[in-house]
Amino acid sequence: MSVMKKQLRFWSSILLLLRKMSKRYYLIAMLLCLILLISACKKTGAATGTAPRTPFIGGTAGITMGFEKGNPPPEVTDDGSFEFNAIVRLKNDGEFTVDKSQIKLNLIGFDPGDFSLGGFDGLRNVEPEAKLEPRRRGAEGDIIEGTTTFATFPRDGFFTPVEFVGNTEFTFRAEACYNYRTQAFAKLCVLRDMVNVKDNSICKPNGAKTIQSSSAPVQVSNLKQNVIGKDKLSFSFDIILNGNVDIFSDIEKPSTGFDIACPKEPRQRRQVENKVTVQVIESPSDPILINTKCGGLGNSKQGEVFLVDGKRTIICTAELVSDREDLERGIAVDVSYNVLDDKETKVLVKHLAEP
Repeated sequence: MSVMKKQLRFWSSILLLLRKMSKRYYLIAMLLCLILLISACKKTGAATGTAPRTPFIGGTAGITMGFEKGNPPPEVTDDGSFEFNAIVRLKNDGEFTVDKSQIKLNLIGFDPGDFSLGGFDGLRNVEPEAKLEPRRRGAEGDIIEGTTTFATFPRDGFFTPVEFVGNTEFTFRAEACYNYRTQAFAKLCVLRDMVNVKDNSICKPNGAKTIQSSSAPVQVSNLKQNVIGKDKLSFSFDIILNGNVDIFSDIEKPSTGFDIACPKEPRQRRQVENKVTVQVIESPSDPILINTKCGGLGNSKQGEVFLVDGKRTIICTAELVSDREDLERGIAVDVSYNVLDDKETKVLVKHLAEP
């Protein structure tokens, strides 16, 4: 039986019951039924027109991190009976999926021997428990939060403080190196006549354009378009680092190892720090723009660029096909990179004096 038939039978039954009631209760019951009916229509009816009109949630967050409360504990004792772990909580507050193999964590700040460990192996290149799915937005604007997962140190076993001569405080710093990507989308103005623009044209081919960026530590902004010929245009955009993180070239991914993807050795670091891979994509792919060339990308649409003081402006030119109509043409910009972030806490080892 169809849902509509079931609903008709339900409301027919209700009406039969109402006829048997007194006039006073009849009016009250009718009012209650009307409220229920309106509520049901709101839940099962058509969309109300509140759907978002932008492709991304937006923001500047990627993977956020911090120590779980009590892991490590703020205070421990050195009598050999206090075992503990350090647990790092990771949450994807951005809009790009990070596989567990593409994020590595190190724990530094102390000598492993002071906590009964044989070396650094259990504190290096630790992976989280699960893949970090991004924040997502449904078609009607509802937000689905990103994955929260955990990384535990040491990889096997526990920390057990050795005996000290007195109370001693240690720094536990967790470092995370992960691969991330920013996606941006904008629309360029394409007219049959790019020079003689009418007042009522569907769009304006010169000036600032709106560009939307996904939530990530690197943002794409400040898109501008200009006409430079009858069948030719230029556009520019800025790539900007936001947030208190370091970024590196992602030619080497974190899956190859923490120190390779986010190097600390000064010479290696200088070679890859503040570099991002940029790709300009016409969307959809059938070309209205042809021979697109971008300065800084080797006069192509993809390449690696160096950010100066956290910023880089990319300027592109493109020719237009002669057979075209007035329209707004979508373009996408993808920016990929490795991110280095850290959080730290203190652990006080209390010395228990001998009686």
